[in-house]
Amino acid sequence: MLPEIIPITDLQQKTKKYVQQVRETGEPIVITQRGRAAAVLASAEVFEGYLATLEEMSYPDARQRLERAKREIKEGRTVELESFLRGISKSRGGKKGRQRG
Repeated sequence: MLPEIIPITDLQQKTKKYVQQVRETGEPIVITQRGRAAAVLASAEVFEGYLATLEEMSYPDARQRLERAKREIKEGRTVELESFLRGISKSRGGKKGRQRG
């Protein structure tokens, strides 16, 4: 699906509406200036995911790691999330990480 495209003047007039829209839908909005794409409005959650993906893909062996993960999933070598989190907690001596709120 193509992202919504709006002129910057619409964003200036209806900022609250568009911020609420991207938060609720998770879909980014392309902002144009003088008829050309100038910026993208995205929810904080989507942006954080984008940054995490960029960081993960910046590793020199990212492609090999991804292929290995796909192979392990196909072979059924997976771990339930709760089990994984318990293992991390135990390796940290039972201490929970700081929670953001």
